[in-house]
Amino acid sequence: MITELDPFLDRPTIREITTLSFPTISRLQRAGKFPKFEQISPGRKALRQSVLNEFLEGRRDWG
Repeated sequence: MITELDPFLDRPTIREITTLSFPTISRLQRAGKFPKFEQISPGRKALRQSVLNEFLEGRRDWG
């Protein structure tokens, strides 16, 4: 049985994919226009690839 994985993407990878700076991402998160990062371990936050894809496709309101 093959199961598709939904990997976590770290902040530098998200920045590279979106071409948004960290301050811009933070500002958009506070405004409810960018998904919130998940705490995956102490001191480490990330987004699931599927969540970032939803953001990039504009399919969801993040507020």
